[in-house]
Parts: sequence; structure tokens; C-alpha cells
Amino acid sequence: MSGWEVRLLGAAIVSAALGACGDSSPPGAAAPAEAVAAQSYDVIIESPAPDNLTGAATTAIAATVFVPAHRAGEPYPLILHSHGWGGDRITAADAADNPGDDAPTNFYSAILDRQVKHLWDAGYAVISFDERGFGASGGASRVMDPDYETRDAIAILDWAEAHLELSRDGAGDPYVGTIGGSYGGGFQLLLAAHDARVDALVPGATWYDLMQSLAPNGVIKKLYDFGLCLSAVQAQRKLDAMTLQVCTEAGFNPLSRFEEQVSADAREFLAAHGMGRIEARHHNADDGFRMRAVDALFVQGNRDVLFPIDQALANARFLQSLGGDVRLLTNEHGHYVGPPLSSQPPLGWWGCGPYDSLAVIRDWFDAKLRGQRDKLAGVPRLCLSLDDTHALALETMPQAGDAHVVEIAATTVSGAQNDAGGPPPTFVPLAGALEGDGWVLAGTPVADLTLTSSVPGVEAVAFVGIGLRAADGSVRLVDDQINPLRAGQTHAQRALYTIGETLNAGDTPGVLLYGSFHQYEPGAPTNFSANAYTVSGRVRLPLQRAQALVRQP
Repeated sequence: MSGWEVRLLGAAIVSAALGACGDSSPPGAAAPAEAVAAQSYDVIIESPAPDNLTGAATTAIAATVFVPAHRAGEPYPLILHSHGWGGDRITAADAADNPGDDAPTNFYSAILDRQVKHLWDAGYAVISFDERGFGASGGASRVMDPDYETRDAIAILDWAEAHLELSRDGAGDPYVGTIGGSYGGGFQLLLAAHDARVDALVPGATWYDLMQSLAPNGVIKKLYDFGLCLSAVQAQRKLDAMTLQVCTEAGFNPLSRFEEQVSADAREFLAAHGMGRIEARHHNADDGFRMRAVDALFVQGNRDVLFPIDQALANARFLQSLGGDVRLLTNEHGHYVGPPLSSQPPLGWWGCGPYDSLAVIRDWFDAKLRGQRDKLAGVPRLCLSLDDTHALALETMPQAGDAHVVEIAATTVSGAQNDAGGPPPTFVPLAGALEGDGWVLAGTPVADLTLTSSVPGVEAVAFVGIGLRAADGSVRLVDDQINPLRAGQTHAQRALYTIGETLNAGDTPGVLLYGSFHQYEPGAPTNFSANAYTVSGRVRLPLQRAQALVRQP
């Protein structure tokens, strides 16, 4: 048991049995192996990482183990699952009360959580666990610290090898997959980087660089930083002193706007907890760490305003460079701020065009953990959702060229121009009409902009997005993606957030310029209410006419 203390907390819950009691066999044939019913039970697994709340030498991690129905002596693959920020694990009661994939939800990770029951029913052992500081686990959250949360996950794998009948490859390594969304996606990448037993990942709606996600281009994404911290505190989750310092400096301080207003140790704390740091270490000749190839299926939302598609693209690019089978499906979900602040429709299809991501996930595990490779035939390397019905299958994400350029003459924008009831933002249209139909915005816009602050001594921020003006004159922000560009930085060949959107008849694409935006405000617009800047330059749009894949009704 490698020293892990295991305490059973609940009786097994029997849900199904294989075969029937009265099996008959031909004379002389061996009797069939005894059927073992599916069962679930709770355990406490002692992680060797110290309890940073009590000071104990180890930390108690709570988990629920789902053992599939099987024949005695018949091994099965393992899948680890963990939850989003502020949540907790899937228990037997949760699995028994599974509402189904069509149940209403406002976030894709809730749909991913429900796959625990599906995978268990499909013959996989699943262990769902509470991250430290959450649910019934001990310790305090350090936001996916490799020395804490990753060591906790490794301890769970050690326990599983000692207690479950896992199927193994020719080298004797167990077949292990991982699944989860948001915070439950972050654990998978760091675990795979530090434990070679992990074979196949399904990270949903998660990050590559946590610092860049929470403060893109050095501008603090106040709404989410404040909201994430507040939700954890209100739910009485246990946060480490460094996590609380990040919350105090970036989330709860109403006046902080830029990353330099957050202490260097807090910035380093966030930067160290993602694949961005793993990649940097991998390429550092003086660092003995090397990342191995691993197969990963990323599922990310077009309208994710916390972890945009670009975070998944960065993860996919790095893992592809190592030689893994890596695929990315985007969808109409994600960390989202709904109406009235959003100009987008409600969250929609969780798949990508004709590809139901939940079905692909199950096929992914069957292919990677059971050797059923044909199940992935036809699943593209990259699928970019355009709406609830349409998508593009791609090899690489397109980057805007010179065919469709929005020219911006010197334009002054004030902080009063916002998305929260003030004067509307400035819309700069693409010159000329697009001939014909079938146009889509698909890929990464590229900006070459010059910014100057209109108020001497006050650094301004331009909030830039790609917009569509409808035939009736209304304007909508594509995929809710806003790029904060600081006047003190250079913005030549600046890649903006990747987008995917179909154009309706009469739509005119262009650039939206805001003076303030709710994602970067602590509540009512205050930090950027006096913001003012002048901008000039050009933005190249990823416009194309393409045959889109269509989801059948």
C-alpha cells in the first residue's frame, strides 16, 4: 500500500451484476468466472504531500471509487476524475441521481462530471476525488501546485494500483485516463507531466498559463478574479495563504488593474501552475525535467471568457510537438457571463458541428485504453465550432492574412463607452461588402495598432474585440472575446483571441473598441470609467468562405 492509510467510509452500493446465476457449460468445459457486481465506495487516501492547513505530515484526500461490473480476475482500465473550482467529487448518490446529458446546465464541466456514471456503466473503474481544500479532503488549495495537488493525484494512482484489478500494457503499466473540466482539467495536465502512468487525457475548459488567463496582457480580469475568490470563500473552501494573497491583491483589491500591482511572489505562484511552465522547463537545457508524449483530447468553448480557445491551442501545440495524438474540439460553451452583459445567445450545443463531444470522449477512451483504434476514424485533429449547427474540420487554426483588413484611422475612445449601459463602443467596419454568402469568421485575428493615452500620466487600456453589425444596425461582439491592449506596450503583429462564427445575411464584420468592459471591472464600472485612448492601425480578420460541417437535427 506504499504506506497510504485507507479507511472505508461507506458500504458498497451494488448496482448491476454480469450474467445470471444458472450458467450452464458444456461437459468438461471450465466453469465461467464468477460475476462481480458493480459497486462504489468511499475511501480516504493519505497523500505524502503535507497538510498545509493543519501542519500534518500527510494530507487526507477523499475519493469515491466506482468499480465496474466484471468477471472475477478480469481487469479493467481506470479513469481519474476531479471537479471544477469550488466544487467537489462525484459520489455514489450523485451517480445514482445522474440527470442525463440533456439536463439544463450553464457550463460544460457539469456535463463532463456526469460522464463518471456513463464511463462506470461502460466498464471503466472511475475514481472521483476532492482536490485539497475542497469537499471532504484535507489541506488548503494551492491552485494546482505540482508539489501539493499533483502529489495528491499521484497518491491516488498508487492506491488504485494496490487495490484495483487494473488492465495493463506489455510493460506492466496500468491503462489510465483522466477527465474533468476547468480546475478538473488543470489537474490532468500536471499529473501527466509528472507521472508516466497516465495514457489519455480529456481536459475540458482549462488553462495553459494561469497568469495569462487571469491577467491577459498584464490587465487583471477583475470580474473572474474577484468572482472565483469570492465563491471559494463563501462556500467555506480552504485556501492556502498564498492563494489568499493572490485573492487579496488581484481579486479583492478594487483598485488593482495591472499585474505589476500584484506582488512578484503571487505572480510566480500562478505562473508555476500550468503547462506554460512545464513547456518552459522542457526547453530549458539546464533543467533536467523533460515532458513525455501523451495523448490528449481537448474540449474548449468558443465563448469561454476565462480560458479562451487559445489556451487549449497552446496546450495542444506543445503536446503535439512531443509526438502525442492530440485533438481539439471547440463548442458553444465555456466560462461565460450571460445576459444582459453578453450580446451572444445562451450557451448551446456542447459538440462541434456533427461531432458530439461526449460520444467522442467515450470513443477516445475505448481507443486509448482498450485498443479500439477504429473508433477515432474520422475525428479531426481540430474542429472549430461556428454555431450550434456548423463547424469546420481543420488541420491547424487559420491566422488572418491580408485579404480582409479593417483600417482604423486615429480614433478616440472614452471609458464611458462600455457594455454596461453607457454610450456604445465604436464600431469600425470592414470597407466594402462581402460578395456572396457562406462567409465565416474562423481563426485568429491579427492586429497592428498604435495606442496612446488621452489622459497624461494615466496608462490607458484599449478593449478590442471583433464585431458583427447586422442589417438592422445592431452590433454584437463575436464570442464575447475582448482583448485588453495596454497603451504602454507594442502591438505589432498582435494575435487576438481566436474566434469561430457564421455570418448571417447582411452582417458586416469589423472591430469594436470599448473604453471599459465588465470582464475587467470589480463590479459597476469604476476602474476604467476615466479610461481614454486614441488608437490607429489595422486589424486583419480571419474571414473565409468554407464548406462547413453541419450537425444533423
